[in-house]
Amino acid sequence: MDLRQLRYFVVLAEELHFRRAAERLNITQAPLSVALQKLERELGGQLFHRTQRRVELTELGILLRENALAILDRVDRSLADINNLVAGEAGRLRIAFTAATFLLSFFPSLIHTFRTRFPKVQVTLLDLSSVEQIHGLQTREIDIAIVRHQPTHPPADISFSKLARDGLVVAMHQGHPLADVVQLTIADLRNESFIFYPRQSGIGIYDHFIELCAKRSFSPIIVQEARDSSTIIGLAATGLGIAVVPSGLRYINIPNIVFKPLIDEDAVTDLLMACRAGEANPRVASFRQIAQASLAAWKRGHQDLTG
Repeated sequence: MDLRQLRYFVVLAEELHFRRAAERLNITQAPLSVALQKLERELGGQLFHRTQRRVELTELGILLRENALAILDRVDRSLADINNLVAGEAGRLRIAFTAATFLLSFFPSLIHTFRTRFPKVQVTLLDLSSVEQIHGLQTREIDIAIVRHQPTHPPADISFSKLARDGLVVAMHQGHPLADVVQLTIADLRNESFIFYPRQSGIGIYDHFIELCAKRSFSPIIVQEARDSSTIIGLAATGLGIAVVPSGLRYINIPNIVFKPLIDEDAVTDLLMACRAGEANPRVASFRQIAQASLAAWKRGHQDLTG
C-alpha cells in the first residue's frame, strides 16, 4: 500500500463513479481500476460494491476511507511543516539580549514584528550578559545575540554586525552638583564615586568605560557593584554614587534620579547583532533583515541611537 493508492481510493470513495474519479485524478480509468484491485488484494477484501448502476463502499471501504483521510491529512500537514521549516517560517529562534537593550523601545517592537510575520516560529528570549551570549552562540544554546561593544579579540566563529550606536548617560541623585551642569563630559566625572557592574559579570560596557576613563588619565572610583541595571539606578538614586549606563535605562522610573547625557563623541556603546559565522538558519537571516528595517525606521524618530 502506498500514498498514491490511498489518494486514488479516497477520490473514488468521494465520487463513487470511476469515470469522474479518473477525470479528477487526470488519469484514465484503467490505472485507477488496477490500483484499486491491487489495494483490495493487499487488504484481502472488497472496498466497493459495484453494479452496472452504482458504486458503494463496503464496510471495509468505509473503515479504510476514515483511516486514509487521516493518513493523507497527516502527510500533508507534515509536508507543510517541513516546507515551513526549510523556508524559515517555522521552528524555533533563541534570542539573547542585555537588560538595557530590552528597554530601548525599538527592541520590543522588533520582536513583535518578527512574531507577527512568522507566527509559527517559537521565539525564546534570554536575558544574558555579553560574555554569556558569546558562549551561548558557540555552544549552540542560542541563535542570535544582541551585545554591547564587540570584544577586543572577537572569536573567529562568531559574526558581528553593527546595529547602532547608543549614547551613554550619567544617572545621579537629583541633588547632585553635576545635575545642573549643562554639558557634561567624562572628564567631569574624574573625582566621582561610581556604582558599576562587576567586571566578572561579563557586561560589555565595563571594559569600554574603563578604557574611556583611561583615555582621560584617570580610573573610576567604584564604591559599589551590582549586576542588575535597575539596582544600579536605584543605588544612584540614594546618592551613594553616580552610574554611567546606556541611554535605554533612562526609562527606568525611580524617584529622585536624573539622567544627564555625556557630550563626548566617544561616550557611546555599539549595539551589535552576533550569530555564528556561516549560519545557515533561515530564521536568523529573516530576523536580521527585519531588525535592520525596523531599526532604520525607529532611528528616524529618535536622537539617542545613530547608525
